[in-house]
Amino acid sequence: MPTLRSAQPSPELRLYVRAYAERKFDRTDLPVVEPVPAQLEQVLNFELGILPGVRHRRFAISGEIWIGGAQASFPGFMDLSPGVESFAIFFQPAGWSELFGIPMWEITNRIYPATATMGLSVRQLWNRLGESRSFEHRVAIAEQFLRQRVVSAIPRDAMTAAATHLFRVQGAIRISELAQRDSIGLRQFERRFQREVGVSPKTFARVARFQAALDAKLASPNRTWLDIAHNFGYHDQMHMIHDFENLSRNSPTQLITRMGDVRPPALAAAA
Repeated sequence: MPTLRSAQPSPELRLYVRAYAERKFDRTDLPVVEPVPAQLEQVLNFELGILPGVRHRRFAISGEIWIGGAQASFPGFMDLSPGVESFAIFFQPAGWSELFGIPMWEITNRIYPATATMGLSVRQLWNRLGESRSFEHRVAIAEQFLRQRVVSAIPRDAMTAAATHLFRVQGAIRISELAQRDSIGLRQFERRFQREVGVSPKTFARVARFQAALDAKLASPNRTWLDIAHNFGYHDQMHMIHDFENLSRNSPTQLITRMGDVRPPALAAAA
């Protein structure tokens, strides 16, 4: 059967990275189709076996290394076949941008070949990951690569800090309060956030809450959806269901059943 392993980063990289994950499909495993819900992590993905099918909105994505930004609406599906083997780095919402100097807005709601934005160094990393057969060793290789980027990381600016704060508080803050923190008017703050992050602060907060609710259920399967709805500030359970249907094309219960391994355990544990 397919296997999934995940791990959290070392303390010195947690400012930038949320989790590492590895999936493997044996040659005898059945193919599956997994819906990919909206999410705010920037994800760097390495395909080390048979290429999966990635249907990103209207486009089919193919390639061995790709980077995806925050996905503020339902992005699409993954077709996973026997022989698929993937290693992924889930960054903080601005983590990859800070480490590699690419503004958030350039990859928000998009997926790109990573070599186009990161150069040959990421191809060399792909080679090293492919040569390793140990998940733990792959994590160590990835961390060594990322530590070399920390010294030249871009300092966090006002809008990046606001997005990071929105994510950490799971969307539970008024946008006007964020604007006041930066001593600018609400409309000016909303325009700057949209321009620099690539999505409105209201939408970003909505996805942050949705993602936190989903991860809470993954971390504690016995929690009721009603309890989760109340805990994350939904008006009622139907309000939460409406958000799930918009951001994942599934009801909460359907999403848990169908999404497979797209939210690895280390992400839920990092919440």
